[in-house]
Amino acid sequence: MNVLTRTCPCKHAAANNRPQPCASSDTTPARPHTRERIGTALRQRITGRLRTSSPPSGEAVEPLALAFGRPRGAGFIGDGADGFLRAALTEVLTCKVGVSWVIATGHDLRCLFGDAFDDTLAESLAPRLHVAETLEEATERLEFEADVIRALDVNDRLSFTVSTVLWFAAPGPDADVVHDTLQSWPGTGLIPLIAGPWPYGPTYLIDADGPRPLPRRSIDLLTAQQATAELHAASAA
Repeated sequence: MNVLTRTCPCKHAAANNRPQPCASSDTTPARPHTRERIGTALRQRITGRLRTSSPPSGEAVEPLALAFGRPRGAGFIGDGADGFLRAALTEVLTCKVGVSWVIATGHDLRCLFGDAFDDTLAESLAPRLHVAETLEEATERLEFEADVIRALDVNDRLSFTVSTVLWFAAPGPDADVVHDTLQSWPGTGLIPLIAGPWPYGPTYLIDADGPRPLPRRSIDLLTAQQATAELHAASAA
């Protein structure tokens, strides 16, 4: 069982074979928002983010999404890619450790989880899961969230006030849209998990029988039925 990586042709790739994202000096300017919208968002979210941003205690292991996706996202291809992505997203949506919230389009979720991932299940996972109609809507939501973070004006304490946001997407030829949004995000708390190749970071080839286990844990790939069953059970608990 192997995990093979393909990195972007960046001359700054790390010598230890952990792929590094290409850097860009361009920063997308934040869209203007009223003080009322930003103030409302701060009141609704800052308490929860402070609570979920604390590191897990004891011997808790790092979620798959973070272990593979840090620091700037990753792509997944191969016969086992869908099973791996289902396992990573199911873990994040059920254990609620290390990631503040998840965003994805309904189309991408249905492609990954099947018809069992319906509106009822999506609503039961809200607000931890935000389901967008389109890729454009997802980017607009994340741009607003980035404005909220900047409004906090605590750049030297971002790691304490802002938890990680996980972005699952299957952008295909529009990977540059995801990358542009990532580049404009303050800090490193936005992690895209890409179904397909990721030109701006590592792309993992996942075998049909799974990847090589990470230290201290094993990985079970999930079918669509297994993943949605776990999500239904968690939402009903």
